[in-house]
Amino acid sequence: MKNKYQISALLLSLVLLFTVSTTLNAQKMFRKLPAVKAFHRGSFLVGISEGTTIAVYTTKQRSESFGTPNLVKRGLNEGCRDPLFIEYGISNHWGLGLSSGKDIFSVSPSDYYGFTVSNNAPIKISTGEFTFDAAYHVFANKRLDLSVFNSIGCFSVNFQGQDGDANPYKYTANGKIWRFGTKVRYYFFRHLGAVGMLSYYAAHASPKNVKDNTVASNYNTNISGYAIEIGLCYRFFR
Repeated sequence: MKNKYQISALLLSLVLLFTVSTTLNAQKMFRKLPAVKAFHRGSFLVGISEGTTIAVYTTKQRSESFGTPNLVKRGLNEGCRDPLFIEYGISNHWGLGLSSGKDIFSVSPSDYYGFTVSNNAPIKISTGEFTFDAAYHVFANKRLDLSVFNSIGCFSVNFQGQDGDANPYKYTANGKIWRFGTKVRYYFFRHLGAVGMLSYYAAHASPKNVKDNTVASNYNTNISGYAIEIGLCYRFFR
């Protein structure tokens, strides 16, 4: 999964670099053309961002009878965020899109997942998401685009490693995520701009039916919190 996001980020970066070189030469022409709103029907938007998330990270252990899971650990954790998103304008105010991304957390395995590693060192947890998005664009002029969005989709939690020479560990859990937030885009040029996002999300993942877990095979993971992101956006067409 990590390689997939790195390749996507690289490809988008190459597109953006090419766009910068061409739009710089076209800046004067941009000023002479009739004003076009930053978002309208037919807009096709692509963006990539980096950010941080502050989340309540919770694990619960399921009993053999599959009753109500028992709380193992709940704590506040900070993570790094790395999403990629696209959106298409179906009207002058509404847009539909797709997003994919991942967060990285660092947690204590003994506190959250019931196993230990050398010196009880924290381990890195990677979460992944793929969502369908609906956005309402509250305001748009020539350069500024302000919207609110709602997303729902698939969610996963993964970690793996090896403690010493003979103690490998692996955990995968799958579930769903819901996210709500606001997004601001500002276009420096006709197509290229900056984007900022603030969102709240809630996600749940269970390792049920995952066959190759070696630790925490009956531990659910719940994560909810806020994310702040900034990045670049590109608008195809006019």
